[in-house]
Amino acid sequence: MQEPYGQHGRLLAGVLLVGLLAGCLVWAGTMSDDPLSSQYPDEVEVTPSSEAYVGEQVRLGGFVVDTDPVVIATLASGHGRFTLVDANDHLLNSDRPLERDDRVTAVGRLEDDSTLAVERVMTGDSADTRSMIVISLVGGLWVAGRFVRGWRFDSESRAFVPRETRLTVGGVLGKRPTNGRDRRSRPESDHQSDSGSTGEDHTRTRTRTRTAANGGNRRA
Repeated sequence: MQEPYGQHGRLLAGVLLVGLLAGCLVWAGTMSDDPLSSQYPDEVEVTPSSEAYVGEQVRLGGFVVDTDPVVIATLASGHGRFTLVDANDHLLNSDRPLERDDRVTAVGRLEDDSTLAVERVMTGDSADTRSMIVISLVGGLWVAGRFVRGWRFDSESRAFVPRETRLTVGGVLGKRPTNGRDRRSRPESDHQSDSGSTGEDHTRTRTRTRTAANGGNRRA
C-alpha cells in the first residue's frame, strides 16, 4: 500500500514531532514550581525592604546557610537572610531534611522582616532529583544503543530498516578487527601450507649444496 504523502510527508512529520518535543521541554523548563507563585513578590522585591511586606504572601528563593532552624540567604554574598519556620514539614519534592547549600524556593506569609511562616517549600538540587536525572540518562542511552544495533538508515528508501545482522558493541563504537593474526589463531590449512613451503625450501637448499659440491669435485 502506497503512503498517502510519500517520503517527504514522513520526513516532515518527523521534524514536526522533534520540534514539538523540544518545545515541550523548553516550556516545562520555564514553568514555575508553583503556578500561583508568580502573583507573589519575590526575593528581588522583598529583600531590600522586607518591612514593607510584613503580613503578606511572598516567595523567597535562596540557599540554605543554617539548618536549626532553617535559614536561607537570598543574596549570593550570604546576606538577605530569612528564617523559614517549619520548612522541613512543608517540603514538597524531597523526603530528606534540608541541608546547607541546598537551593530552595519557599512560599508563605512574612511574619516579620526576617521570618517566613512557610506554606510550601521546593528544593532545586535534592538527591531525588539527581537520581531521576541519572536514571533517565541511563535509560535513554540504553534505548538508543538498542536502536542503533538493530536498525540502520536506508538512503534509497529514506527510512530506518532492520539490520540483517545486529551490531556488536565494538561495531557500535566503530572498532574494526585487526588484520594481524598470530600463528596460533590461523587455520590449520595455513600451518600446513607454511610447513610445506618450509620443507620445499630445505629440499631446494640441499639440492643446490650437493650440485655445488659435485661441481667442485669434478674441477679438482
